[in-house]
Amino acid sequence: MPSLKSLVSALALACLANAATIKITATSGNVFDPSTVKAADGDILEFIFEPKNHSVVAGDYRYPCSPMELGTGFFSGFFPTDSGENDKVFRVEVNGTDPIPFYSSQGNECAGGMVGIINPKGNQTLDDYKKRASVLARSVSPGKKPFGGEIADNDNSSNSTSSDGDNGKGGSRDSSSDKNGKDSGSVSLSVSIGALGLALLMA
Repeated sequence: MPSLKSLVSALALACLANAATIKITATSGNVFDPSTVKAADGDILEFIFEPKNHSVVAGDYRYPCSPMELGTGFFSGFFPTDSGENDKVFRVEVNGTDPIPFYSSQGNECAGGMVGIINPKGNQTLDDYKKRASVLARSVSPGKKPFGGEIADNDNSSNSTSSDGDNGKGGSRDSSSDKNGKDSGSVSLSVSIGALGLALLMA
């Protein structure tokens, strides 16, 4: 009879196998593509960054271009990129199915329309959020270091370039913060799979 450890590990692996990876590009045209995303609980959002220097922040729907409450949501930090795609991506695991807007906190990009929304519902729509954001002068970056997700290698890194120098107009020194690190509360997908596999072998 399988042990409880084996059953739990097998269930966790099955959940990971069923999770979808949804790629969202912060484009050189200062828009997110796609800007409206339907995601299930446990899905992975993979943010890809094109020139010149974008970020992605989980926003508070009530206050456009402002982050969620301290200790919640996610922030990628800034990704200065010369051409193509940055050689790093930012991955976030979806927790629940509530609507979550997101935006770039670089300069006036949020006000200029660089916003998106996960799982819009009812009157919480991208058009409404974007309209209210358009009257703002600037957006808010929630600190200096990434959190709420993990920074990983871009699978297309052979076709990408990134900048290790100046962070661009409107940015701050957090653009270069800890590109190879991740928030202590985030979970690395590869590490999780390895740990689960080890648990199965030990069962």
